[in-house]
Amino acid sequence: MPLTQNQLRCGDSPKSVPAESPRVPANRPEHADLWVSTDLVLWRPKDPSFIARDCQINDRCYRRLDPEYFAWLKLRMHVVKDAVDAGRILKEAFEEVRARFNAMQAQAVAIFGLETLLEAVRGLDLDGYRPPLPEEWEPVKTPAVPVQRRAESERLARARALVDEIRDQALRLGWSESRLYACQGDDRHPIRAEYGLICYIGVDQRIGEVTRQSIELIGPPPRETRTRFYNPDVEQPWIRRTRPDVGPTQPRS
Repeated sequence: MPLTQNQLRCGDSPKSVPAESPRVPANRPEHADLWVSTDLVLWRPKDPSFIARDCQINDRCYRRLDPEYFAWLKLRMHVVKDAVDAGRILKEAFEEVRARFNAMQAQAVAIFGLETLLEAVRGLDLDGYRPPLPEEWEPVKTPAVPVQRRAESERLARARALVDEIRDQALRLGWSESRLYACQGDDRHPIRAEYGLICYIGVDQRIGEVTRQSIELIGPPPRETRTRFYNPDVEQPWIRRTRPDVGPTQPRS
């Protein structure tokens, strides 16, 4: 989750130990509230009064530092050190983590006192302690594209590719790009003069003969039904002129 979204989750996690630690002194120093993540990132909010004990920012979960949480972090450091000695973790990586822990430990001693922290370390049940655990973000649900719309979009893309193959030939014969490509959206619009050839090519059709008057569309085998898309911008053999000064008209049936 990007930090720019500034997502902040506050609230005691059901996975964490309940309530506040009994070892937290009621008269702790002013501005002593310190939140620490399990990877030892420190966070001290300007106004901690509205922040709960466990607080998640993006995918990192913080807990307000108390003696028991300090003890858990310290004992975890022992586990990490054993992994370094066994060669499972690079020493350089451990040094960075240890520097973070030392910075946190210095502040913990200032807040709670060394003796309180040592007592917490001696008494902590490491296996029973539940550290702060980040909650998984719900994935953003992408609206499902209707099957019909997706199929029509794929049909249109295929039709455009077929028209690209005969484009230069059609332009030389007198077709305009508008008559070939004009389309509003992904929908087919039959029997409409303002839509181009790509709106009329079926999903299983291919382009056949290309002439000045028409472009042939051939259906799938075995029948290979043939239809024609006519160019309304040029003369057609089925249109005759009744007078020289009058535009083309269709013959009466």
